[in-house]
Amino acid sequence: MLEDGYSTNVLCALFTIFFILMLNFFRYLVREPHIHIRDVTKEHNWKSIRRETKIADKQLKCKLITVNANEPMKHHWIKALNVICEICNEECDVEPGLTDWWCCWCQKCVHDNCKSKLSKICDFGKFKLMIIPPSSLNLRSTVRRRLYLCSVIPPNWPQWNPLIVVANKRSGNNDGAEILSLFRRLLNPAQVVDLSERDPVAVLEWCRLLGKVTCTVLVAGGDGTIAWLLNAIHKLGLEPVPSVAVIPLGTGNDLSRVLGWGKEHDPDKDPADILHEIQKAQKVELDRWTVIVKPYGGLGLRSSQQTFYMYNYLSVGVDAQVTLNFHRTRESRFYFYSSRLFNKLLYLCFGMQQVVERDCKDLDKNIELYLDEEKVNLPSIESIVILNIPSWAAGVDLWNMGLEGHEEYGKQSINDGKLEVVALYSSFHMAQLQVGLSQPYRLGQANSVKVKIIKPCAMQIDGEPWYQHPCEFNIRYCNKAVMLVNTVERTI
Repeated sequence: MLEDGYSTNVLCALFTIFFILMLNFFRYLVREPHIHIRDVTKEHNWKSIRRETKIADKQLKCKLITVNANEPMKHHWIKALNVICEICNEECDVEPGLTDWWCCWCQKCVHDNCKSKLSKICDFGKFKLMIIPPSSLNLRSTVRRRLYLCSVIPPNWPQWNPLIVVANKRSGNNDGAEILSLFRRLLNPAQVVDLSERDPVAVLEWCRLLGKVTCTVLVAGGDGTIAWLLNAIHKLGLEPVPSVAVIPLGTGNDLSRVLGWGKEHDPDKDPADILHEIQKAQKVELDRWTVIVKPYGGLGLRSSQQTFYMYNYLSVGVDAQVTLNFHRTRESRFYFYSSRLFNKLLYLCFGMQQVVERDCKDLDKNIELYLDEEKVNLPSIESIVILNIPSWAAGVDLWNMGLEGHEEYGKQSINDGKLEVVALYSSFHMAQLQVGLSQPYRLGQANSVKVKIIKPCAMQIDGEPWYQHPCEFNIRYCNKAVMLVNTVERTI
């Protein structure tokens, strides 16, 4: 009897183990790893041949994102015009029609009769150290026939610094879609990621798979998108920390201005020029600040707290109210038309509205400000702005306006572990600051800031606004992000 019971228990245990193993194996087959790779062999964005899409996909071969690592990398030739021959240095568009050849990887072009004189092995050209070669990618297909990245084998290239391009195809009046397309032409399409299909955590899995190789992330977007990505880098604890470069697609683009990447994206700019700028860019540290918001309950008791991260600035009052009104309008279903000029006109209208309505009047009576634990006496104001960078509201250098002769105030830096705090008197004062006809009321510099909000008001962090109920929030130094400063002079 005991032996029968023992045998039954053993069989049950073996069956359980077998069931668990099969369940995990099934999960492995159907699971979707973080990095979904866009299959470039199908689903091209054909604009005028929708009915023959499958035929076109078969006949017009796109760049392969992965190849056999045991075979030498050969050129991927396509027909091309308007370039100089790599062999004879003459133009390649003399004869009518597409008669010459261009390599998708090294960007070299040759005449049809010069093609045999060029080596068959591709060297990936001048952007070699930015490209993830297709021989380095190990992909697998799931049951759902989707491609996913399993591993990256670094090539034996000294100073290899791969570039991951991140953009949202719906951003910047659809400029994001154009940027994604252009960089897929210059790089491995797998290293160009659409944020509308992936979240930043999935994107940054690239950095994990690269191991000890330091990579650069080029993010196309506004201040909110950049902060979103920097938050993901911090939360994942990536080592080594990737450097971040910027293509400005937002409205304000304050961080992009400070780092030299411009106030807005030039759609006519050659993406190769952007890659050249990244090659020459210098690393700089940017202070990351933790903002802990502790709301008050109905009886004055604190409820659960929230944690945010700040890189540009935080504000409470009228400028946040203007941003909130604009944000609500943009999110409305009645918001049909989008352009930079139209957005600026909307901002102007909401600013003029606050001149009349003054929703943030007597803000000084509804908040308390503490710099390094010392309470600050406030004049009659409608806004407080806490700065980490020398750019606010689309390029206004608040702290340095009229600073000459005021030696009691220190200089501003993006990596000194200090915050600059200023006050604004009204929406009209904001307008004066925008055109340089006034200066802010400087409250001081501090290593930590605490604000108590007694009555509900608008608040924003890095251009992301919301309506804040009574609370207490503390801003303290966290650590540093790694950014790239553009050293090439720009016209925009």
